Amino acid sequence: MRKLSLFIFVLLHCNLIAQSNISTPMDFYIEKEVIPAVLNVVPGTLQFVDQDNNNVIDANETCKIRFQIVNSGRGEGYGCVARATFAGNTQGISISDVRLPIIPAGSKQWVEIPISANAYTQTGEIALNIVVDEPNGFGTEKIESIIGTHKLKTPYINVVSYKVLGSTSGTLERRRPFSLQVIVQNTDQGVAENVKVGISMPNNVNRIGGESEYVTIASLQAGESRTLEYELIANQEAAEKMDIQIALSEKQGKYAEDASIPLQFGQHIGSSIAMNVERRDHDVAIERQSLVSKVDENIPQNGNLNNKLFAVIIANENYQSVASVPYALNDGNIFREYCIKTLGVPEKQLKYIPNATGNQIKAQVNWLQNICEVFEDAQIIFYYAGHGIPDESSRTAYLLPVDGIGTDISTGYKLDNLYAALGNIPAKNVTVFMDACFSGSKRENGMLASARGVAIKARSGMPQGNMVVFSAAQGDETAYPNNEEKHGMFTYFLLKKLQETAGDVTLQELGEYITKNVSQQSILLNGKSQTPCVTPSATLDASWREWKLK
Repeated sequence: MRKLSLFIFVLLHCNLIAQSNISTPMDFYIEKEVIPAVLNVVPGTLQFVDQDNNNVIDANETCKIRFQIVNSGRGEGYGCVARATFAGNTQGISISDVRLPIIPAGSKQWVEIPISANAYTQTGEIALNIVVDEPNGFGTEKIESIIGTHKLKTPYINVVSYKVLGSTSGTLERRRPFSLQVIVQNTDQGVAENVKVGISMPNNVNRIGGESEYVTIASLQAGESRTLEYELIANQEAAEKMDIQIALSEKQGKYAEDASIPLQFGQHIGSSIAMNVERRDHDVAIERQSLVSKVDENIPQNGNLNNKLFAVIIANENYQSVASVPYALNDGNIFREYCIKTLGVPEKQLKYIPNATGNQIKAQVNWLQNICEVFEDAQIIFYYAGHGIPDESSRTAYLLPVDGIGTDISTGYKLDNLYAALGNIPAKNVTVFMDACFSGSKRENGMLASARGVAIKARSGMPQGNMVVFSAAQGDETAYPNNEEKHGMFTYFLLKKLQETAGDVTLQELGEYITKNVSQQSILLNGKSQTPCVTPSATLDASWREWKLK
């Protein structure tokens, strides 16, 4: 009976469950509620940081992208990672993910993503995409940035210019001390460290002063240079030609080039020579330093000789009893180079006399007279750079030889006599260039000869025959120097026009160019007027305007 009652109870209970809406119990678990961090980049905090502050990823440089994020959510930021992907000129570039520490709710945190570049990095740019991931999907929005890259910057150390100075005779001689100036420059983009410069001389040439035999320069930045000067002397046994060797090295041992400087006894000194150095500054402009003017370099070459063309060049700089004429030797030296290389004067048909005495000037005029007697249709160029003086009573102009006395006109060479001698020779044409003034002024300001201490308005003389004269200044004006270019102002623009035109220029074009530029630059640089002029002989018709030197 008891068993039956139990059976009926169970049956009724099951029936009730079946008729109810209650589901059968199932297994389940309750997950803890997640409150996420919400990350954002703080506006205005994105930065690119590189070692040399040029805003470019340079080869072998370590850089970083830096920015600040803020957790504006209610939860803490766990397991956040800053990730970067990049495209473009990526060769040699490496960027790593960065795992961040816990970011408390409401806090800010700086994020730094390192970028490294190796020696194989090339010039270009990369496009960066940066995000800070948060495990629950509440990370930052994508940051996009474009950054330039640059190939390996290496130095390049070489001798870019040299200059020989010393002898008062104007030529390199045995047993007379002379100075050798050289410019050592870094002509490429990288920094050169521990630069060493050594000089070695051939037999019978000795260093007697100036820089030490070995010089160390701590560093040379891109484009930076150092000028070194050595005092040398050669004995009587020295060879006619001598090469001075300059040995160069730097810390890395592969970015320097030795130089050989050729010297020869009898060569004219006082001008500068630019070394033929390959430019390596394709990315950042580097101005090559030089002891020379821009017109002293890249002198146009004329492959044709003009066997009818003869030239006399007088360059008087070092006077015995009056002040020197700055840059006169350089004027004469470089004009000589233009005559030979650009105008085609055969070297045997050119006479260059540095620091000429009165008798030497007369001898060269006699040589031109003799030439024109045996060479039909000869063309003559006569160039003079030096002092001129006036006769205070007659206002007649004189050239002053280096052995002349500024207050004694009898020691000068009368300009009228020069023009008469050149005008009477049977030449096809005679072109005279006078980089001198005849007011009694010095080239660098001050008075040379006038006892009254004022400039005199001298008569400049009258050209004769088939002659055209280019004068550096008029009346009581001074023929000034161009200190920046190391030339007389007049000669600098004469050379510049010959350089620009490769000598293919008419006398009218040449005169107009010189007059315009000298007049302008003299006011700008010296604050005083200097007005060149071109004066043809009175017997010439207008055809002289189309004459050419070449």
